[in-house]
Amino acid sequence: MKKSLLALALVAAAAQASALTTGDIAVIGYNADGADNFAWVALTDIAANTTINFTDSSWEDTVFRSTEHLNASGPLTWSFASNLAAGSVVTYSGKGANSWSTGTFGGVGMSLSNDGDQIFAYEGSKSSPSLIYGLQFAHSTGIIAAPTVSDSTHTTNVPGALSVAAGTMFNVGNFDDGYYSGITTGSKTELLSAISTASNWTAGNNEFATSNWKASFAVTAVPEPETYAMLMAGLGLLGFVARRKKKA
Repeated sequence: MKKSLLALALVAAAAQASALTTGDIAVIGYNADGADNFAWVALTDIAANTTINFTDSSWEDTVFRSTEHLNASGPLTWSFASNLAAGSVVTYSGKGANSWSTGTFGGVGMSLSNDGDQIFAYEGSKSSPSLIYGLQFAHSTGIIAAPTVSDSTHTTNVPGALSVAAGTMFNVGNFDDGYYSGITTGSKTELLSAISTASNWTAGNNEFATSNWKASFAVTAVPEPETYAMLMAGLGLLGFVARRKKKA
């Protein structure tokens, strides 16, 4: 009985952490010269049949700019029939081949601009997206601070759902190509902080070989407050059952 109750508590706790949220993935390499490829790391386990959308359309005040990639039948999509473990790195081959190293390609490929561009990841529709991550690069300004509205394909505003301070939106700087070269072990928060630190990037204006990019990460689990609450509830229930059995 005790084992069954504890198992139920653990299952219920795990179910609470299944949905993607901001910072659940992060871009860790890109080339706007040459292949127009990029790579991202999963900072949480991603459930089977999840679809993540990617676009290089800029964010204009409160919406995606309508005259870019998303206007051309975008976005680029990634999906996978199996679970993707936290720490896995997935690479987009570039618009020429339009494939993923793991998972299934869909939608419209992306051509990254070396005059300034961005990569946004989101779930849902382009008109009402649930944003996950954003990267800006190859422009001297790049991120346009509110209340000024970005009106260029080469710059972007920061969506309200993302945060530079939290590491869910990052500006590499005026570099056409770059890859993350910092730590690969840590919690989601620690890795987001490291990935959003400019000194942890190798960047320039010539295409980098993808062999330089990180191949995998080790994401250490930090239980969410809801998980602790569910575990405490389960332990409390076990204690209640034990007391009743003792009285009986």
